[in-house]
Order: sequence, then C-alpha cells, then structure tokens
Amino acid sequence: MNPTAPLSTQDSTPVPFPIRLLRRLHPVVVALLGSPLHGLLSRDVLLLHYAGKRSGKPYVLPLSYVTGPEGIFLCTRPEGSAWWRNLRGGAAVGVTLRGRRLDARATVLEASSDEALEGLRRFVVRNPGTGALLYNIPRRGAEPSAKDLEREVRLSIVVRVNLAAGPVPLRTLGVG
Repeated sequence: MNPTAPLSTQDSTPVPFPIRLLRRLHPVVVALLGSPLHGLLSRDVLLLHYAGKRSGKPYVLPLSYVTGPEGIFLCTRPEGSAWWRNLRGGAAVGVTLRGRRLDARATVLEASSDEALEGLRRFVVRNPGTGALLYNIPRRGAEPSAKDLEREVRLSIVVRVNLAAGPVPLRTLGVG
C-alpha cells in the first residue's frame, strides 16, 4: 500500500476519514513502532514486513491485529487495500510485534472457513470501532451477531500469521 496513493477505493467508495488519516501518518507510525516508544501503539498495531509477489520490492505496513491460539489475525476489506494479494498461497513475512522483529508465515484464509470467521470475530470484538466502520458490524454489546459476522466475512480478507518456531513464545511478548 502506498500512503501517497489516491485516498479512495478502486470502486470509488470513499475511504473513511480514520483510514485516510492513518495512511497519511504511515511514516510516523512505522517509525514509532520501530522505536523504543513502540509501547504507545504496539498493543494494537504491528508492522508487517513483506515483499511484492512479482517485484520483490520490500514493504512495511502498520496493521491492527488480534491474537488467538491459531496465531495472529489481520483483517481488511479487498477494496482499497492490495497488500494481502502478495500473501495469497502463503508467504514468508516479518512482523515487528511489541518491539521485536520476528520471522513468520502469512496465509490468506478462505472466506468460507470457520477460522476466517473466528479471526474476524476476534478482530471485531477487540476493535469494535473498526467493526462498525469497515465491516458494517454495529456495536451491540460484547459479541457481534453471528448473522453480521457471516455476512461480513464473505466480503473481507482475513490473514493468519504464524510466528516461525523459535525461542520467543508469544506470551513472553505479552501476546496471546
């Protein structure tokens, strides 16, 4: 995603103001998450380091995330964001999570899968404002309705990120 790209989606749907603002602040957020001050944002935002599938060009993108027993979930809408296309079929990525750069594997989940539904549910419960803004899932208490989730998961992209096996368990980072 290019933060200087037009601030509307490919289908001319206007991009919500908070998303436009985050795109404008992209360099600041990346710098902050890579600094000793990462704690101001890293509870809710990580950096995804990935390469363009065709170009090999490296990208760094700040994204909201949630965790679960299956891994880390990233959620987006296909219109207006293209980063997830580079992860189709699985891809080696890096994440900067709670100030630590870690190797990982990212997989775009099938929209019809139970895992995608659970990933979106976790994401919306953790980020209800985003759920209302991007996913048309109104705030109606602690849990979103099954009907809303089932409708929106088919229109959404859910990516699971699994950290590479290594000496840093998620719980030592305060995650999971």
